[in-house]
Amino acid sequence: MSHEAHLSQATHVRTHAYAGLYQQQVRAPSAELERSLRHFSEQSLVGVFMLRNDGTVLHANDKMAAMLGYQRGAELVGMPVASLTAPEDLALLQENMQSRLQGDVATVQYSYRILRRDGTRHWVEVHGSVCPHEGGTALVETALDVNKQVQSEWQSRMADRVFESTSEGILITDAGFRILAVNPAFTRITGYRPEEAMDKRSRMMTGPGAQAEINRGMLERLAHDGHWQGEMKDRRKDGSWYPAWLSISAIRDNQGGISNYVGVFTDNTIRKEAETKLAFLADHDSLTGLLNRSSLMRIFARQIEAAQASGETLALFFVDLDRFKTVNDTLGHHAGDQLLVAAAERLREQLRPDDVLARFGGDEFVVVLGGSPPPYMILAIAQRLINSILRPFTINGHEMFISASIGSAAYPEHGEDAITLLKNADIAMYHAKDRGKNAFQLFNKEMSNRALEQMLLENSLRHAIERKEFELYYQPQFSAQDGAICGAEALIRWRHPTRGLVAPGMFITLAEQTGLIVPLGAWVLREACRQGKAWLDRGYQFGRIAVNLSPRQFSSDDLLATIDNALDQSGLPSAMLELEITEGAIMQNPQEAVVLLKRMRELGVTISVDDFGTGYSSLASLKQYPLDTLKIDRSFVKGIPADADDVAITEAIIAIAHKLHLKVVAEGVESQEQHDFLRAAGCDMVQGYLHSQPLTAGEIEQRWYLGGAQAET
Repeated sequence: MSHEAHLSQATHVRTHAYAGLYQQQVRAPSAELERSLRHFSEQSLVGVFMLRNDGTVLHANDKMAAMLGYQRGAELVGMPVASLTAPEDLALLQENMQSRLQGDVATVQYSYRILRRDGTRHWVEVHGSVCPHEGGTALVETALDVNKQVQSEWQSRMADRVFESTSEGILITDAGFRILAVNPAFTRITGYRPEEAMDKRSRMMTGPGAQAEINRGMLERLAHDGHWQGEMKDRRKDGSWYPAWLSISAIRDNQGGISNYVGVFTDNTIRKEAETKLAFLADHDSLTGLLNRSSLMRIFARQIEAAQASGETLALFFVDLDRFKTVNDTLGHHAGDQLLVAAAERLREQLRPDDVLARFGGDEFVVVLGGSPPPYMILAIAQRLINSILRPFTINGHEMFISASIGSAAYPEHGEDAITLLKNADIAMYHAKDRGKNAFQLFNKEMSNRALEQMLLENSLRHAIERKEFELYYQPQFSAQDGAICGAEALIRWRHPTRGLVAPGMFITLAEQTGLIVPLGAWVLREACRQGKAWLDRGYQFGRIAVNLSPRQFSSDDLLATIDNALDQSGLPSAMLELEITEGAIMQNPQEAVVLLKRMRELGVTISVDDFGTGYSSLASLKQYPLDTLKIDRSFVKGIPADADDVAITEAIIAIAHKLHLKVVAEGVESQEQHDFLRAAGCDMVQGYLHSQPLTAGEIEQRWYLGGAQAET
């Protein structure tokens, strides 16, 4: 029998004894009997108190007072027992009191929480009985302090719950690593039922073979520190291996020797898979699964070192997908991603197992060919790559056609480090694009010089506007019938501080590629309007000022605001500004172009289609656009009147344009025969070197206004 059980039984006996003594006192009161009763109460190892039937304390010994946090039992006399009871257990106390007062039972035994003086709760086990008092009934209670026992039982139950419900596997062994207990998570992870594991030596802690070194280190740590943790491989009942993260603690007996081990382990499979995935993503492109840029640079650098040591050569391809942006813009990025994955797979299929393929970024891929590939092999592999991309792709039910442009550089001929070789292969790739795309180009030093020239030119171009290095020339437009000036086209020129006058062909395309064409075009618009208003203020009759809008400028969000500001700042009447837009710019997005052109017309300007006949539109499509003028491209004018096809095309353009109430301007007129034909065909205006080359504003004024030759043709 436990110590607590002995006390509980003794308490029960004392309760009856105390009640008996009290009854004797009531029947035959005497000083000696009272002293015996008080001595019995005070010497008791348990708390003793008596309650009146109204629930107030009649008597309490010092042991009971100490349990409640008071000095003497006398302090409790007269206090309601309810104030000494935890509120959550008050109903239980009252129930047991009523059952005795009503005579239902003579004795009770129950546990509840008393309320100590400092407000804390304390568990007691109470044995109660009844005795007569002053013609009525009193309750005699003896209380045993069981707080530690209750707390211990609660902690034991919680430990059992944790043991049973935790997601980590737990095993308890003896000092020889024989399993004494396992929890349900152990079975869930390993597949072994408790009865299959009991009395078996733990393989985790004693596994042979490759784990021998781990286990030796484990035992040393356990003996020295009492704790060890680490990762090891364990095998399930079905034979499959899994990574386990194991933590072991040593339990020592009273003599300091190890009596037991407690092992806690988790299945680390998901974590290891996540680590493997993260390691893969660190070196690979998440979309295509190819090597990414950082891993490419690392691998390529190692290959260069190996090639340098062995005297071998390497070949590098820089691959760019042509027209990929169109797919992204029309079908969305999801379709673009699918296309990239499919293209990457096709490229991989054309390469040898040892060749390196990486996604460099966007729609750019890099290939490294090792083993000193001969020129014929380099060319053959490049052509295979190009041909593989040319085959149609089917994405979301849509058939797509793209191509690839490839630039190549060789180690060590074109560079001795990864960065230089990539740069040179990239330069070669852009030359392949300049050749019409879908092409292969090997790098040469002339390309590098040209690329350097382009870079220097671009740097200069970025500062040219703020340094006011640009100026406008004007090429007059004349009436084909009477030779009168009826317009002037503004043409930009760049007066470079060291290169002199730079032709537009050398910087307009560069400005378009870099986006500088937008601020540059805005400057042209402001300057042309300013000059037009200056001529107007001097009384010069010049018709309209024509300004070209580049495709990028035409698609910019602030075009309308730019036009409006130029007119507002200059004061030029909007009807005297003509905006020339290429046919190709309109056809990039015909529906949006219609809306934008209408809004431009609302500003009061006139609109001309430049280089008509060289784009993608038809004459019939002209009716949907709010236009005023068509400009016949110089490529058609050049062949007239000798070339029958050019003659037919030019006559058709003039006739249909007039049917649509459009004016017609022919540019590139360089001979009298061309002029005479155009005048006879009904062309409204002509422009070209026959009449005048582009001139500065001062030269225009001197020649046609100040010189009095206003009608010169």
